[in-house]
Parts: sequence; C-alpha cells; structure tokens
Amino acid sequence: MASFADLLPQIKKRPTLYLSRYSIFDFQSFYYGYDLAKNQLGIPKTDADVEFEQFLSWVRTRYNIETTQSWASLILFHSIDERDALDRLFKLWEEFHNRNKEKDSGEEEQEGVSIKPKKL
Repeated sequence: MASFADLLPQIKKRPTLYLSRYSIFDFQSFYYGYDLAKNQLGIPKTDADVEFEQFLSWVRTRYNIETTQSWASLILFHSIDERDALDRLFKLWEEFHNRNKEKDSGEEEQEGVSIKPKKL
C-alpha cells in the first residue's frame, strides 16, 4: 500500500477520482479511511505516513491558533470555501515538504564541512 504522502500528487491532479467532491472535508474523510484501513490491516506506518502526520500538526502551529477544531476546519477558516481549502492544503503541503527538504539539505551541507584547526 502506498504511503498517503505518495498519493497526494495523484489526488491533487485528479481530486474527484479519489474524493466524491472537491472538498477539504472529503479529503479529510479519505485520509481517515486510509489511516483506519492501514491500522486494521496491521500495516506499519512508513516514514512518509509519519511525515504527513507531522504536516497536520505543523498546520496547527503554522496558523498559531489553539483550537479543538480539526485541521481541515482550521484550513477552511483561512479559505474562501471547501474547494479553496483543499487547494490551500496542497500549497501548505508543498511549503512543509520544501521546508523539510531545505532543512535536510542544510544539515547535510553542515555535516560535509570539515573544520581544520589553524596552525599557530
């Protein structure tokens, strides 16, 4: 079974192939169904699945609002409608994913730098 993060580009390209409506809430239901199916089948979470869960937590901190509302409702609050909220989710995912790539590449560059002591 593909990770949910691997499905995102396909869902973004043709949302109504996966969702009954072009809606953030249909996306949320699809995600919860995916997660439930993996749990019930005993399929362990991949690193990409964990990354998507971290993304959902990041969305909460990104908007800096403490609420009991779902991440989908939080994104909708900052959107025009459910369709715009789904588009915004994909943009936020790209922002989060690129942020992580930059952070990872920055760490690799720092690790690759060797510091030689100066001779006095």
